[in-house]
Amino acid sequence: MKALLLERGKLWVDTLPEPEPGPGEILVRTLACGICGSDLHAHQHTEQFIEASLKSKGAFQLTTYNPVVLGHEFCAEILDSNPGTGRDLKAGTHVCSIPVLWRNRSTVPIGFSEEVPGGFAEFMVLSERLVLPVPDHLAPRHAALTEPSAVAKHAVSKSRAANADCVLVLGAGPVGILVLVELKRRGLGPIVVSEPNADRRGLAERVGADVVIDPNRSRWWRDPAIGKARQLVVFECVGIPNLLSGVYEHAPRHSQIVVVGVCLQPDTVSHLPAINKELNVQYVLGYTLEEYAQSLTDIAEGSIDIEPVVTDVIDLDGVPAAFTNLANASAQCKVIVDPSLERGERGQGSQTC
Repeated sequence: MKALLLERGKLWVDTLPEPEPGPGEILVRTLACGICGSDLHAHQHTEQFIEASLKSKGAFQLTTYNPVVLGHEFCAEILDSNPGTGRDLKAGTHVCSIPVLWRNRSTVPIGFSEEVPGGFAEFMVLSERLVLPVPDHLAPRHAALTEPSAVAKHAVSKSRAANADCVLVLGAGPVGILVLVELKRRGLGPIVVSEPNADRRGLAERVGADVVIDPNRSRWWRDPAIGKARQLVVFECVGIPNLLSGVYEHAPRHSQIVVVGVCLQPDTVSHLPAINKELNVQYVLGYTLEEYAQSLTDIAEGSIDIEPVVTDVIDLDGVPAAFTNLANASAQCKVIVDPSLERGERGQGSQTC
């Protein structure tokens, strides 16, 4: 099968053996898989990613220097099942799943393991017990957004946004936009978005931001809605050095900062401003099974509008260039990979911000 591999910061497309499902597993054909910021981090900062994974011993890990097939935001089609499966899911059913394989009484992270391929490959194996059927009317490129939408849902659920006078979203990349979409679904706001890229600012406006700021021309802390806020919640959705220190310095007293963006570069933060203002800092990771399932339901029922979020659909050969573009302040939001596309072919749903 055709697959995209990562090894020590190098990306290339190669041919691999088709994976074989074990007991309780199903073989699936990948229909769509989103490029996530963590994929970019694994590519750009492989050593830091592995070092942090080994030190933290958490659920979000890349612990090998051997080649891996990335991709954990996927929708796939069932091809075959192995003994030990019992849900009677038919071949041809579209499914999505949390990116974990339950194997030998332990979990294998799909998209960050040398043991099984992720979604940047033509085929994968999934645990039948973990897959969710995708409604027939839902396009695979939209179903693939279940995973990042669940990340956004979890971040908002961990926040105090329901009691806030104002919400600030720093960054209008995929996670920032999906946090904005989830905030709008819950009727929260007003929502201020700070984003340097003009195309992404336009996307934030289209999906419902009340105020959109270009940080190169104006500072978010000077916005009237933030100045009046007694309870501000800030979602940091960028993950670059020095950003948190600026938030600590300028956020009003008793603000909550929800750290969604992952920074793998060295960063220096002065804690005194946060202590003086009694800021609440909440780091978030992933989602619950219930949040993942509810995200699929929200997308399928149209409770959230994720159509504008997908801005390009590309083939596997186009992924290395897409990684480079996304790492350099691209105007794209969520780029979806369709392994069935021929080289240079663009899929349905490609657009501009």
